[in-house]
Amino acid sequence: MEYAAGIVLFNPDTERLKENISAIAPQVRDVILVDNGSENLTEITALTAEYSNITYVRNDKNEGIARALNQIVDKAEELGVSWVLTLDQDTVCQPDIIERYDEMVRRAKDNVAIITSKYRDRSVEVDFGISGEYEKVRFCITSGALNNIRCIKAVGGFDEKLFIDMVDYDICYALTGSGYKIVRMNYTGFLHEVGRSVTKKFFGKEIIIFNHSPLRKYYWVRNSIYLKRKYHLGLSADKRIVNRFVQTLLYEDNKAAKLKSMLKGAVDGYRL
Repeated sequence: MEYAAGIVLFNPDTERLKENISAIAPQVRDVILVDNGSENLTEITALTAEYSNITYVRNDKNEGIARALNQIVDKAEELGVSWVLTLDQDTVCQPDIIERYDEMVRRAKDNVAIITSKYRDRSVEVDFGISGEYEKVRFCITSGALNNIRCIKAVGGFDEKLFIDMVDYDICYALTGSGYKIVRMNYTGFLHEVGRSVTKKFFGKEIIIFNHSPLRKYYWVRNSIYLKRKYHLGLSADKRIVNRFVQTLLYEDNKAAKLKSMLKGAVDGYRL
């Protein structure tokens, strides 16, 4: 079976992007790059010229992660593949990730929408708590996820209202709510990084503090509230949002700017 991979670009570090493309390009038929108006276009153009299987899509401005992911899915379908691997611009895959995913695709039932794996974070240790060969999960991050195009299309694709942050949660809610499954393999398939992450103790439990910018904080809170309303998530979602406010106050720098952005996100989340 043939596969495509898609990467969303926005002012990428081209050395890291080269690592990313070099790792995945030999494993797939097509690499689709959707560029959300990057300013370092000359560097990107020079880099992509080194590869023979790249399809480059340029947006004149930043259309957001969700819109770019939909463009990747549409282009992959146009190119004639059934599954597409989505990657962040700084993710680096293992040389056998597609081979390992392909084994699972061939065993999967029709209702498997996403196949993913464990990953190694550059900054913190992530405990996935998986002991078997694979497990069914409710959520996974978009990077490193092999997406069944038919299933993604069936639920309407990625919600472009979100722009950035919680896009992965939304598609997982949409898929599992429609009876589709997400499968995570007990295999470390890629190297990833979420913000400037550190591990802290919060009420006796180890948590990951992402140290995102005020802008990212805004979108995280806004979109969390939007998803709470969209999927009727109730108190569990409220608790998660409150915890993020408290964690930001306790552990992060630039607290005033971040908390101000988060409060604005809370207000806008009820307007979206």
